[in-house]
Amino acid sequence: MRSRRIDSAATRSFLMLASCGSVFAAKIMFSKAALDAGADPFQIGVLSNLVAGSLLYLWLVAQGDSISFERRCMTLYVALGIVSVGLPTVLSFFVVDRVGPAYTATVYSLSPLLTMGFAAGLGIERMTLRRSCGIGLGFAGMVVLVQQQSASIDLAQTTWVAVGLLIPASAALGNIIRSAFWPKGASALAFACATLLTSSLVMIILSPVLSSPGRWRFDDPTIAAWLASFALVSALSSVLNFRLQCVAGPVVFSQIGYWGTGFGVVFAAVLFGDALTGLSLIGLAAIIVGGILARRQDR
Repeated sequence: MRSRRIDSAATRSFLMLASCGSVFAAKIMFSKAALDAGADPFQIGVLSNLVAGSLLYLWLVAQGDSISFERRCMTLYVALGIVSVGLPTVLSFFVVDRVGPAYTATVYSLSPLLTMGFAAGLGIERMTLRRSCGIGLGFAGMVVLVQQQSASIDLAQTTWVAVGLLIPASAALGNIIRSAFWPKGASALAFACATLLTSSLVMIILSPVLSSPGRWRFDDPTIAAWLASFALVSALSSVLNFRLQCVAGPVVFSQIGYWGTGFGVVFAAVLFGDALTGLSLIGLAAIIVGGILARRQDR
């Protein structure tokens, strides 16, 4: 009976990982559409998090739940807003512009490896050879998927190449903080809502320094439609992500980037007619098998 419960939990976490990855890929596509329509990157980050957090707050109130305003929880929300959302988002904007999107996708794929190392070192998760092989296989699949874009990587920008390494380190640290300091009794919905609102506040504070809010466009119906779509998907993504980490732990959660890239390749093939090469299929298979191997089965 206990074995069945373990298998059921592992299967549920695997299916949730796939769901989170598909929504993550949808976020990337909506974000790209908004950028192509003329939206500012910071405008997307600020408004999507603010609107998504507000929508989740309405949902939270409708369910009779609430956000904890205890000092410990508020400190955690601020820390996560900076470490897991604000800093990686800001750094990504600059690294993509100077080194290329393929490099940014590649360094994001280091997050599971770093999360695994942090989790094992701090005793938060028990790592086995099977799980380590799963994370490594997923990383290999991710590298295969982005290798076709490797020509666009400008490694001559050595400073920004080095800065880019802070992105996965920050994301991994956020994964560990969420698991180690999750407020007792806090729901995934409340936690997601608070973190979204905090991250939007962090980006609002940073935007005058790193962007030009005066040039943000609000009167273009196309931009407004893409921003609204992105905010809705962001709200769904946040709830799923926090629920996944609650159920599966930081190591499984950290693989979302792998799966998001995989689903992005599939969506691009289905929606835009991009070709699925043999290497693409190998990369997708490696990510799926890696996800199966890396499932946590010790509960």
